[in-house]
Amino acid sequence: MIMVDLRALQDEYIKKFREVTREKLKPGALIETNFTDEEIVIKDGRKQKPKKLIIIGYDKESDTYYGSVFVNTKMNPKSDFSEEFFASQYLIKKENYSDFLRYDSYVDCGGIISCSIVKLLSGEFFGELNEEDHKNIWNILETTDTLTTKQKKRYGICRR
Repeated sequence: MIMVDLRALQDEYIKKFREVTREKLKPGALIETNFTDEEIVIKDGRKQKPKKLIIIGYDKESDTYYGSVFVNTKMNPKSDFSEEFFASQYLIKKENYSDFLRYDSYVDCGGIISCSIVKLLSGEFFGELNEEDHKNIWNILETTDTLTTKQKKRYGICRR
């Protein structure tokens, strides 16, 4: 009789699924990776912090960076002072992304972050946006005044 360790099989499946590959780095991909205190502001004294992000597009100019937007549990503080930043925050529900989110969270479409492929490949993959959220986020990215036309073109964000 052959004994199968189902827990080990499940762990191996999840590990393989969560592995970030170049093929998975496409618009709408949900990624979590660590950022250092030299890359982002970390307020609690830690040297690095895991951040959730959504891949927006490939930077054709450098051939090595992807545009992304952060996913935060609270709105970007700039949204308290700017209607444009407030309008660029998009709520995604934990119930739709239970492996990715612990809480309902905000996609900060007010700014695009360039991430190296090396950094992204060291992270974890959590699937992709659903069709409705993908459409709504791209609508914000295409129409927001917080991003320049140059930024939008760089990552392939343009009106369809």
